[in-house]
Amino acid sequence: MSADIYSPCPCGSGKKLKFCCHAIVDDMDRIIRLIDGNQLRVALQQLDVLVKKAPKNAWVGTTRGMLLLDLNEDAAARDVLKSVLEEHPDNELAIVLYAGAMIRAEGFDNAKRAVHRAFQRGAKKLPALVSDLASALATIHVSRDNLMAVREHIALALRLAPEERRQSLFVQLLELDGADEIPYPMRGSHQLPNVTGSEEFEKEVRKAQKYAAVGCWSTAADIFTTLGNAAPERAELWHAAGLCRAWDGDEKNASEALHRAARHYSEIGIAVECETIAQLLDDRNTNDVVEQAIQQAKVSSVSRLLTALDANPRIRRTTASSETGLPVPPVGTYVVLDSEWKGVESIEHGLDNIPKARSFVSVFDANEKTGEPALLVMIGRKGTWIDESKALISSVVGDFLEWNPDPPSPEMAGVSSASIESQVYETHWYLSDEVPLMRRRELFDQFWTSVVNDKWPNQPLRALGGKTPAQAASDESLRIPLLGAIFSLDSAAQLRNRGIGLKRVFDRMGVPPLPQIEVTPEMNLGAMTIMQMHRLPIDKLTDQQLVTVVNRSMLIRHDETLYEVLKIAIDRPACADQFDRQRIIRTLCELASSRGRREEAFSWLERGRQLPLTEGKTAFQQGWTWDMAELSTRLEDPSDPQLKALLRRFVTYYSPKVPQIRPHIEQMLQAFGLPSPWESADIVIATEASLTGGVWNPEAAETVPAGERKLWLPGQ
Repeated sequence: MSADIYSPCPCGSGKKLKFCCHAIVDDMDRIIRLIDGNQLRVALQQLDVLVKKAPKNAWVGTTRGMLLLDLNEDAAARDVLKSVLEEHPDNELAIVLYAGAMIRAEGFDNAKRAVHRAFQRGAKKLPALVSDLASALATIHVSRDNLMAVREHIALALRLAPEERRQSLFVQLLELDGADEIPYPMRGSHQLPNVTGSEEFEKEVRKAQKYAAVGCWSTAADIFTTLGNAAPERAELWHAAGLCRAWDGDEKNASEALHRAARHYSEIGIAVECETIAQLLDDRNTNDVVEQAIQQAKVSSVSRLLTALDANPRIRRTTASSETGLPVPPVGTYVVLDSEWKGVESIEHGLDNIPKARSFVSVFDANEKTGEPALLVMIGRKGTWIDESKALISSVVGDFLEWNPDPPSPEMAGVSSASIESQVYETHWYLSDEVPLMRRRELFDQFWTSVVNDKWPNQPLRALGGKTPAQAASDESLRIPLLGAIFSLDSAAQLRNRGIGLKRVFDRMGVPPLPQIEVTPEMNLGAMTIMQMHRLPIDKLTDQQLVTVVNRSMLIRHDETLYEVLKIAIDRPACADQFDRQRIIRTLCELASSRGRREEAFSWLERGRQLPLTEGKTAFQQGWTWDMAELSTRLEDPSDPQLKALLRRFVTYYSPKVPQIRPHIEQMLQAFGLPSPWESADIVIATEASLTGGVWNPEAAETVPAGERKLWLPGQ
């Protein structure tokens, strides 16, 4: 037998194997060999025999439970592990396995009590298993869109994970913190506030903190809430309760607690942060929503359907994403408009002339493997929007369609609704691919200017008791909710890759901005929330603190803060060797370009060209890097008069040395509807002239040293 008889017994009793389950060692050794050989069914049969010999043995019971889980017999595993716990209620392995079996057999909500017990009892002795359990719960919260709960469960899994899993979990945390589809105030870590009081009071606080430390957040929240009810003006208690509720996935009660914390905090910065998160949670969980609807029809002829849809001026074909997440990708995707698209010229007459999307259509071919017929699926706002879209589709292709009288619900199809208040941020525009990127940005700038200056200030908000922001600006009792609403607006803009200019909004609304945080040299900025980080006096930070803030800002990418941080960082000589200066300058160029400040963007590019060569890079490679960045920027306006000269440089200077760049550049140009410069007559003539001693010769202007003339591929 391979087991050490003086090692702890696998049954979990705490005794040595010799003095506990020694009688079944040979049987279990044979069964474990079967499991290692992937003979799971045979091993289970052997266990069924052994359980008659040792019916109450925990080692036998937990092994059976694990095998049944591996075989996806979840209900049977649950029942076996429940029986083990009836005989051995303190067996940590059975407790953790039972929680996993309960989740799989009965769902998370019914398993919650078992899960919390597993977190409490298994974290110390079985950290790897509890880490796996926390990761599984993070996945469940992803499906429920409980964003703060997802992050905290991954953080718990990371704290308990074995070394070989820590890196992947850490990367998941970074991805969440940098996920621009999550409102930035909800991203990153949020620490439980410090709560002090009497000895008895602090004893209860420590108990709640211990529960929170092992992932029992609902239990911790209950304790904080009980303490808060006894001392209703203690903001820290409601803050802690709100965070724990959010981490537990109970977003409705989380927002209520955070609203209460905001009302009682004397420190305005923390109050506004609590209020902002509460408002964001409210918006995600309100019943006051724009409902979506789905219409579905069988298609008798896909080819004729596509031809008819392509011919209608109010139905425009779109480019389908290559990553639909569907088992069978659509053969055609369309948007149904409220009016015809009349070309780029039509949008010059004002934003109201841009057609609006009323619904989105996907056409699927028949699936021979499953026998599914060809389908048309249409998604749009419930009511007039989708009804009119259906009528238009029917009038165009009614002969090819048989509408399903009982289509799937939006919830079953994974289609989410949006709050009515958030509709002020939506354009619903349709812009053809022929509209240049720079012109698109100008249009969205105009739209967001109208949102910030007119639409949003005059929209009644739940958070303001039905008042508009303009009305609330003169009401001191609504100062905290108004500031929270401003940050919610900023968050909504960032989700849509826009900026509102927070300082300008504060000035326009007549409310003072949040005070800056006083920073000491020893302060750990890495533990700050994102909203706290945005209140730092960047120019007063130590070099190491600035490095921390730069790294976090690059991850979070709040444009207004990022721009301020990077402008200071790039001019801090003492930090030059701690930053990727090329990356910082490229980011500054992108930020300036995205806000329509093209000349500033080009000045950043020029500054990048002046950087000293980085280790391992040649002058040719560095020149390529910045010329590619310039090309990306100039392509935003295909009419840019300097674009042709830049393309000539790629044809005459780079292409002879690295022929592989041609398809890459041509693909970039094709996305903007531009022809290949290699097919342009004047560029070709200039190229031939340079090669035969003509007037224009880039090699004369930028000679590459002989020692650096080596084959180099883009990206190397």
